Amino acid sequence: MPTYLGECYCGAIKFYCDGDPFFTQYCHCNKCREIASLSRRVNDKLGYAFTAGYLTSSFNIMSGSDNLDEVIRNNAKLLLCNSCHSLIYGISQDPNKQAGIGVNANNFHFTSSIPDSFRPVRHIWYIDRIVNFNDDLPKYKDAPKEQFGSGELID
Repeated sequence: MPTYLGECYCGAIKFYCDGDPFFTQYCHCNKCREIASLSRRVNDKLGYAFTAGYLTSSFNIMSGSDNLDEVIRNNAKLLLCNSCHSLIYGISQDPNKQAGIGVNANNFHFTSSIPDSFRPVRHIWYIDRIVNFNDDLPKYKDAPKEQFGSGELID
């Protein structure tokens, strides 16, 4: 099983994830865009979030946990570096939905090209987008049903 290393923009927080993400996606929600706008990393400020879905049991902080700031937005708890403001991960406030987390995929370091398991499979909250994408990925109005959305697609 592969292990993927990551760190925030300034390096104050280092983490790893065991195994491949169960999906990666682009999120266009207002919450993700607001938090990303705080980051010092240019790739975080592109108008959407690049998120890797992991089980909470697969995510581990190696160092810097004392540098985490917690921000609550809507139904999510978002943890970001208090120095560079890079989002590390987000988790639902609902205890029944806390098995998985969304890890900021911009924080991962790959030794060569991005692994196939990190190739995005969809866009979520596309109705809130500020950037249009001309790709073949499904574009959900809000989110797929397995992510507690309507499952409605936008053409």
